[in-house]
Amino acid sequence: MIRQVTTGLLFSLLAGFIGLQSALADQANLAARGKQLVLVCQGCHTLAEGEPNGIGPNLWNVVDRKAGSAAGFEYSEAFKQFKGSWTLENLKHYLASPAAFIPNNRMAFSGISSEADRNAVVAYLQTLTAGGPVVGASSSFDYGGLKEGVGREDVYAVCSRCHSIMLVKQQGMSRSRWTDMLVWMVEEQGMDELAPDQHERILDYLAKNYGG
Repeated sequence: MIRQVTTGLLFSLLAGFIGLQSALADQANLAARGKQLVLVCQGCHTLAEGEPNGIGPNLWNVVDRKAGSAAGFEYSEAFKQFKGSWTLENLKHYLASPAAFIPNNRMAFSGISSEADRNAVVAYLQTLTAGGPVVGASSSFDYGGLKEGVGREDVYAVCSRCHSIMLVKQQGMSRSRWTDMLVWMVEEQGMDELAPDQHERILDYLAKNYGG
């Protein structure tokens, strides 16, 4: 009888351990996908500890942080009036529709329609804390079908903020025309000016992979 109880307990503990390992693996995979989706956010937000705020506030330690409290960032009046914190549920609701969750805020982003994508982004944001897990890249993420190469992440991060990646893939322009296009996007469409190194990577990538 004792042996039967001991064996049953051992199998129960083993099953629990396997279940925990499986859950951790699922969470890691979800966060890895979120890391790629967050590329779009990096046009406005910095992610690493100690980095300065961008157009939006730094997102290090954002989970459970009081909304509107990132040091040194000038928030809209709507954010100043919001009394909540960035719980996991609040983050998911905000990412679904920033304008609906906090009306009249300044964030120029319509939201993430896919619940699965929102969950992935929040899973990654949970890793942005001291002692958080290191998250690798998701091998299943295809950057909207952009061709592999140096500069692909930059192109995805910059271009997908405003329009479909399909518009990039449909082009066949020379480097000089891509240069004119980037200038036009900044001067006429309100795109933020790119850092010189990122500007060159994007041009190199576009001219090589989607050149005329």
